[in-house]
Amino acid sequence: MTDHRPTPGPQPSHDSPSEDIITGRQLWNFVLRNRWLMIGFTVLGLGAAFYVNRRTVPVYQATATLRIADEGRGDMGIFDPVLPMGMSRQVETEMEILRSRSIREQVVRNLGLQLRLTSPRGLARDSVAGDLFIEPWAPVATYRLDRTPDGSFTVVNVEDEVELGSYRPGQRVALDGGSFELKEMDPELARITFRMTGFDQAVRALQGGLSVTRPQRDVDVVSITYRSPDPRLVFQVPNAVANTFINQRQEIRKTEARSTVTFLEEQVDTVSLQLFEAEANMQAFREGEQVVSLEAQASAQVTRLVQMQAERNSIDAERSALQGLLTEIQREEAFLQPNEPSPYRRLIAFPSLLGSAATSELLRSLNQADNARSELLQRQTMENPDVQNLTRRIRELEEQLRSIATTYLEGLGRQVNSLDESLGRFGAELERIPGREVQFARLERQTRTLEELFNLLQTRLKEAEIVEAVEDAAVRTVDPAIFVARPVSPRRMRNLAMGLLLGLSLGGGLAVLREQLDDAVHTEEHLSRASGGTPVLGWIPEFSSNGLGKLKNGKRGAAGGLTVVHDPSSPISEAYRTLRTNFTFVRPDRPPKTLMITSALPGDGKSTTAANLAAALATQGKSVILIDADMRKGVLHKYVGFPSHSPGLSDVLAKGEGLNEAVHAFPDVAPGFHFLPKGSVPPNPAELLGSGRMKTLLERLSERFNHVILDSPPLVVVTDAQVLAALVDGVVVVARANETPKGAVTHAMVQLDRVRASVLGTVLNGINAERDGRYDGSYRVYKQYEKYYS
Repeated sequence: MTDHRPTPGPQPSHDSPSEDIITGRQLWNFVLRNRWLMIGFTVLGLGAAFYVNRRTVPVYQATATLRIADEGRGDMGIFDPVLPMGMSRQVETEMEILRSRSIREQVVRNLGLQLRLTSPRGLARDSVAGDLFIEPWAPVATYRLDRTPDGSFTVVNVEDEVELGSYRPGQRVALDGGSFELKEMDPELARITFRMTGFDQAVRALQGGLSVTRPQRDVDVVSITYRSPDPRLVFQVPNAVANTFINQRQEIRKTEARSTVTFLEEQVDTVSLQLFEAEANMQAFREGEQVVSLEAQASAQVTRLVQMQAERNSIDAERSALQGLLTEIQREEAFLQPNEPSPYRRLIAFPSLLGSAATSELLRSLNQADNARSELLQRQTMENPDVQNLTRRIRELEEQLRSIATTYLEGLGRQVNSLDESLGRFGAELERIPGREVQFARLERQTRTLEELFNLLQTRLKEAEIVEAVEDAAVRTVDPAIFVARPVSPRRMRNLAMGLLLGLSLGGGLAVLREQLDDAVHTEEHLSRASGGTPVLGWIPEFSSNGLGKLKNGKRGAAGGLTVVHDPSSPISEAYRTLRTNFTFVRPDRPPKTLMITSALPGDGKSTTAANLAAALATQGKSVILIDADMRKGVLHKYVGFPSHSPGLSDVLAKGEGLNEAVHAFPDVAPGFHFLPKGSVPPNPAELLGSGRMKTLLERLSERFNHVILDSPPLVVVTDAQVLAALVDGVVVVARANETPKGAVTHAMVQLDRVRASVLGTVLNGINAERDGRYDGSYRVYKQYEKYYS
């Protein structure tokens, strides 16, 4: 016997490139192993995408574009507040108006969107119903058109199956709350279903399919896009939204312009009467006082004094007029209703105040706020927050105008007082100035002022009339929406590509998961890593037949049998001969005499390996004894065709049977082949295998035979093999490819290490070239072997 300490094998490095780098061959092998899983999920993904393409209703999309120019209305001078202010300079504001509910409600009314076609899918509503008229209060209902043999259609209310009448194409179909003209249709259309939705629901549905965007932030172009399964309705909606928006702007603009024209016409009439009266007074004065030439009748001093008097009188008249106007405004303000226009707008008729830029700006803002509140009160009440905000803004502007008018009035009073002081110094001179000359100068000045005001009002009136007549060019349609033949959804090729990608991803993910959950030994690398770096002595191909083999002496053997004897030219026999060679040179300095063949679990092929290795050694002319040390379930007697009840190992150890009587020679297998069966099943196999008699028996057999091969029970199942491993020169652990778990191999190696067994190596059994070649391409060498010998 020799040292039984385990022979340390090379430990696998976790940093080796083979573990960290996936080669193309490894990736291809991974695909081959999981090809059916990946193909199955890929086909499933493509099938799902195809199903979605078939079942999804095609959706069409159309877009109309509007240009919303950010341009001013020009400089209107002091009358800017009374001119139209409807056009906003902010494109974003106009986009919000395009999204507003009022626009959508009008579009729903114009296009009759409460009535929609539900079946058959993909049929345009306009191909069935034309010239729709739907009332907003139309009740929710479902209607069905059934074709009759004579070509007409019967209209049925689906909820109560009430027949509403029979109509032919071209006739007008009457519904509860609406009607439409029945179109000529395809004769194959036997049944058509309509759904009448509520007005609010139709407005919300329009909002869901409508989008208003600004493609480029630096360009004043707005896109109106609508999506719908109706190929004809889809381009009508954007155009209807654009037209409704433009018409509303035009209507608001014209309404404001008409209001301005009316106001200016009233002012022109008033000033015209005042001018006519002033001219008549001056003419009467000329005729009564016989005034011909004021310059020829008055000296320079008289002229100066007259001018001072006229200026004083003009300022005083202006002060009186302003005082009266403010008093009247305050009186009207006390009885003013919340929704009535501000009386401070009357200050627009006071020319002197309008000469101030601040006053003009305040009047402009007051006019704009007043108009905005009047427009808002058409739809809202005084309690509306926006109305209250405008009312507060109007009050603030009125207070500012009152403050400016009061300040201006006080200034006029100071001017009058100053002129009175100057005129007092020239009292004597004034007494000598004829009163008729002063009166004439005053009348002439008044006439000239009224004439200038009349001309200004006439100019503004003509400008306002032009604004009323001219169309608004700030908003116009750039590209109307047109008929779209191809739907935007479903995108069939994209769906198929996504289905393919999803199927591949899911199949690949499950394949990776399966690989991670697969703990079986498949390759030499797996076995070496699981065994802690123990060298792999050989690969044994999978047996191709499960039938009983027949020995040369006519006896029958177990499945697979002694292949090296039955079929010496097979790849399996060649693999056992390779194992024999590797075993011979595994420790050339001190070759093992006693060898135990074991495995982690039952069914790994340890018995077949032990029998064929013993036979292969015997065919080399060596004396070999094969011992069935699995006293519980040993099967080696089947391989050599020996009775299971014959005396054997257990009888020699427990009952003292003669060794010579228990050992049997099998020259049909090989001249030096001997076999020691398991014997009868003892109650304590582990104690017998670990006894001193077993150690003595191994020593005697090692002196008599060149090799002693023992087939032991599995390591993980019972402790027999662990006990026996401490008595032999070497241990070989067998694992079955694609079945033995790596954890079981690791546990078996730990068990052997605990008894300091000398583990010579491992054997990977049951390799299938087709199956396991997808893990390690070198296994395909057995196919080349078969091809070569065939």
